[in-house]
Amino acid sequence: MEWLRQYFNIKTSDILKRVGFSLIPFYPNFFQITEGSPDIYGPFWIYTTLIFVIAAAGSMSSFFNGVKHAGFFQEFVPISAAIVSKI
Repeated sequence: MEWLRQYFNIKTSDILKRVGFSLIPFYPNFFQITEGSPDIYGPFWIYTTLIFVIAAAGSMSSFFNGVKHAGFFQEFVPISAAIVSKI
């Protein structure tokens, strides 16, 4: 796990700068900003958020279709994780 440490060594100011510049469409120097210190936090949180959004959408779909039972959100998390892992 020691070799992964280099990809998680990032400062809050770096994250704020990357988020700020990512909001500017077609910013030409974005890859130059991230080139010196890549991180794995971004891809991890993007996929994690996508899994829970898909699970919540499936849960809401079941609710609106009249299926009402406790704990149906948990049923969709493994399904959405399998969908995202195929992307």
